[in-house]
Amino acid sequence: MKRNYFEQPGIKRWEELTLADNFIFQKFMMNETLCKKILGEILGKEVVKIEYPEYEKNIAIRHDAKGIRLDVYVKGEDEVYNVEMQNSQTGDLPKRGRYYRDLIDLDLLEKGQDYEQLCRSYIIFICTYDLYGRNQYRYTFTYRCEEIDGLEYGDRTTMIVLNTKGTEGNVSEELKTFLKCVNGLFPDDEFSATIREEYERIKESREWRREYMTLEMALKEQFQAGEAKGLAEGEAKGLNAGYENSIAIIRDLKNGMSVQQASEKYHLPVEQVMQFQELM
Repeated sequence: MKRNYFEQPGIKRWEELTLADNFIFQKFMMNETLCKKILGEILGKEVVKIEYPEYEKNIAIRHDAKGIRLDVYVKGEDEVYNVEMQNSQTGDLPKRGRYYRDLIDLDLLEKGQDYEQLCRSYIIFICTYDLYGRNQYRYTFTYRCEEIDGLEYGDRTTMIVLNTKGTEGNVSEELKTFLKCVNGLFPDDEFSATIREEYERIKESREWRREYMTLEMALKEQFQAGEAKGLAEGEAKGLNAGYENSIAIIRDLKNGMSVQQASEKYHLPVEQVMQFQELM
């Protein structure tokens, strides 16, 4: 059966991309003025200076360890910011944030910083859903003492989860505007107009359109090769979940679904789903 690769999760046509898609968001945050403005509204303070050490920074401390690719990685005067756009609720976001934070620290230490010199780090997830179900625009987490109110652990790390569907919380009007724009709703105000102008400039860029089309082709080849390999090896191991289910299971696992979630969704034993995971 010939399959339309554009129907696969996470792969869209250029015309369908919005500010909530990683490719467009990365280009948007390459605008230094807007990047500083957005970070400032998220943190509730002015961000004076930023630099882009790498585009799509990759961190892999050991060759046999799970590496990470940071979508937007920015350095400030004495801080680093990792900003990620999240459209799928896979259930592992807090633990992924923990892993990101630890690898960023290890990367900084490998570049010569001592423990006492580790700069403040911010891991920021912009979610198009409410991860915690409390309707807040922003959820901010730091290590604090349970016995003494207001006493911080002092490791200088902050995790922030934004909710583009939020309705509660003390955040700036500009941050509310930005979150609405991520949802594809552009209010009638000056900041929204600035965001929309930059978004439309990106979408009109022939260079970035070509770059995305090249990425599309690579994703297509990668998906088709992985799908064929997984199905062939699955058949060899006797994993008879059916053609359509096999494709769906492999696809969901690749997109971050846990083994337990897949087991419940497809009514299969955990052990069998784990075999599909091993094939990947």
